[in-house]
Amino acid sequence: MGELIVSQPSTGSRYSSDPNTPDMDFGELEGQTPLSLHLIWIIVILQFNLEGKSKHYRDTSLAHLFMMNNVHYIVQKIKGSPELAEMIVDDYLRKLTGKFRQAATSYQRATWVRVLHCLRDEGLHVSGSFSSGVSKSALRERFKSFNALFEEVHRTQSTWLIPDTQLREELRISISELLIPAYRSFLGRFRSHIESGRHPENYIKYSVEDLENAVLDFFEGYTVSQHLRRRSQ
Repeated sequence: MGELIVSQPSTGSRYSSDPNTPDMDFGELEGQTPLSLHLIWIIVILQFNLEGKSKHYRDTSLAHLFMMNNVHYIVQKIKGSPELAEMIVDDYLRKLTGKFRQAATSYQRATWVRVLHCLRDEGLHVSGSFSSGVSKSALRERFKSFNALFEEVHRTQSTWLIPDTQLREELRISISELLIPAYRSFLGRFRSHIESGRHPENYIKYSVEDLENAVLDFFEGYTVSQHLRRRSQ
């Protein structure tokens, strides 16, 4: 990494067949001072190394969160320094901002597609010669699957940390905008089918408000014991 940092970038394309060397198109940055180019090259190398480290995470959701946190940190440091902000052109800063927002989108996809898949209608309706309607057994299994998946995500991701308060809140809002309307709608359509059967509390474990409150635990960096205490309250 040290050799890459001290190497002198030049305008024009820099693409390497070496998997240990990042690619960079400096043609997009014509007219910049050598110092600005060198600073951007250092950021490119830093991102490249962060991407390499992210691949060590077994949980792809955590890998995306790692990239989001770190690239966001770089962006905030640039914005918070007049000297750095002057050297980093706006186009490149927008590109960096796009990277951490893309990481946030990738996190949502990796985490929530499976959970939201439980809240679909497909596979719940039955029809035949003598009856048509909702399969209560399939519906019970669907609620059980949702509960198990949500509890797994909640247990894991309440121990993860997003240090930046605004970024943490923005991601929670995005999660709520995906999850809460889908769950509210599913519950509204199918609650009566569960409540008319035995032990509905075994299947409908969460109210909409419960989910809204649970999302507030995400990315707080709780220890496992803190998480367990909060769950028991």
